[in-house]
Amino acid sequence: MTSFISAAELAQMRADASRTLLDATCTLLTPTAGVNGIGEATLTWGTVGVSVPCRLRPAGLQAQMVTLGGQPQTSADWQLTLPFGTVTVAPGDRVVIAGATFEVKQSIGEETWRTAVRVNLTRIEV
Repeated sequence: MTSFISAAELAQMRADASRTLLDATCTLLTPTAGVNGIGEATLTWGTVGVSVPCRLRPAGLQAQMVTLGGQPQTSADWQLTLPFGTVTVAPGDRVVIAGATFEVKQSIGEETWRTAVRVNLTRIEV
């Protein structure tokens, strides 16, 4: 017998996840391509979210393995959890948490009853 949850139950699960799991805040940045006065390509970062509740943790087994220079490497070092339905994050976006900057590598999971948004990140120096 298949069991379904109601929209109210799912909303409560999402609220519970946000309230209990998200123990930090972050700033979300998205890139915009442009051209400067002498025709060179530029990239500027616009803030699309400030003080967004989040949780950052090591990616562990969630990270995918890739090969770089003949050596296996993880494609992301960190996993970020954000509230479901409140923000949109895409590969190439940036996240700033406690002064550290990360680049979004990929979204994780597309479950039917998602209670949070999860993405893999790599820390970058800016």
